[in-house]
Amino acid sequence: MSTAQDYYSDEWTDTDSEINSGDLMEIDSDAGSDAGSDGSDDGSDDDSDDDSELDRDVFGPLVDISEESIIALATRVAKDVLHILPGKAELLNTVSGSYNIVHIVQLETVKLVIRIPATGWGDGMTKAAEDALSSQVATMRFIKEQTGAPVPEVYSWDPTNNNEISAPFICMSFVTGKTVSSVWFKDSMDDEAREQLRLNILTSIAAIMAKFSSMTFDKMGSLMQAEDGSFFVGPMFEWVENDDDSVHAKATRTYFSMDELFACSIESGSTGNVWDRAEDKLLKVFLENSPLLHYHSRFVLCPPDFDSQNVLVDEKGNVTGLIDWDHCQTMPPHLGYAAYPGWLTRDWDPLMYGWPHYQKTEDSPETLQRYREHYNKEMCKALSGQGDCGVTRDSHIAEAIAIAAFNSMNRLEICCKFVQVALGLDKDDSIRVILDIGDDDLDKEDWEDLKEKLKALACPSITPS
Repeated sequence: MSTAQDYYSDEWTDTDSEINSGDLMEIDSDAGSDAGSDGSDDGSDDDSDDDSELDRDVFGPLVDISEESIIALATRVAKDVLHILPGKAELLNTVSGSYNIVHIVQLETVKLVIRIPATGWGDGMTKAAEDALSSQVATMRFIKEQTGAPVPEVYSWDPTNNNEISAPFICMSFVTGKTVSSVWFKDSMDDEAREQLRLNILTSIAAIMAKFSSMTFDKMGSLMQAEDGSFFVGPMFEWVENDDDSVHAKATRTYFSMDELFACSIESGSTGNVWDRAEDKLLKVFLENSPLLHYHSRFVLCPPDFDSQNVLVDEKGNVTGLIDWDHCQTMPPHLGYAAYPGWLTRDWDPLMYGWPHYQKTEDSPETLQRYREHYNKEMCKALSGQGDCGVTRDSHIAEAIAIAAFNSMNRLEICCKFVQVALGLDKDDSIRVILDIGDDDLDKEDWEDLKEKLKALACPSITPS
């Protein structure tokens, strides 16, 4: 097991490492979402596949792990950890997401989830991969211990291949419920019932996330557990896809402020064309005026992929599970626990937003704003008007700036969104303004006016203490 000292060697000081938006809110429709469903109704709503479609390029020999070995592992955990007689055992389902394979095993009196990372074979078996898996376990255990939040309980784990399945794994509790992604647009409900369900979901999530306010840290990174059982913040981890589609885990370092993270991690435009020049100018305005840069000593946790496929609810909308804790990191509150759930901020990341073309699976900007207002109200209520109360309200702005900073692919569309809102333009006119910015053709007076309006947009009226 690692110690805090392990993370202050030269191995963890790669200041040139790139970190993309997935590190803030990983956009991985992981198989872990099925780990909290019955393996049937929710599967179609997640980007998961059955066992006949596992990607061998990504998972290599992990796709060949036998049913017998999975059951043998589950049986051992049941006997040695849960102290129950496993009785009859059955592999109910095997699904995969981008970076994990998940096996759901039904024993006589308990259902177990065995999660295997894509790094668990070949060149992916590195110290960084081992530490990333260890961090995931430490994070779930710490959250469960500190808040009682409905995260899976870890029964057993092994970052090596010295076990029944010859691969790293986490064996955890099965969490009941349906993913929010499977019920948010449910056709079988009338409008009034669907609206009430949605509001209940948001109220329940806010109450749980407010509990995360008690967990604060002095730096940004990933949670680790030392041999003596204490927790500390180690390096950030990220997935890196190799040229052959296999995956490895990369460890960067810890950071003591957001400006330090931005300085090490912002993706530059690759061509230096008119669009890149405009994006650079606008991003500079965003960052100079965002409260993101004012954080130097207080950081918090949040689900790394805080989206609808990773939140499980019952039939009334009460949250029953928060899943998929790969590469969780400490961040400022408005990118941490106080942030909006990801499906409420889609309109501020236009590249990922399908409305109005996909109205059956997307909410309008007006609807999303209404839900944000409800969530903000419930978060303030859950925090009793104290602490970070007020941070949530404009956290979608901070999130959009962070995505633009860390991911050049999304940057132009986000810049267009900010210009549209700041100047009250349609998209075509905002694109013309951006072209003028990139060509240095925008009048100085107009540029100063735009900067003032962007400043007002980027800097919320209420900032955390």
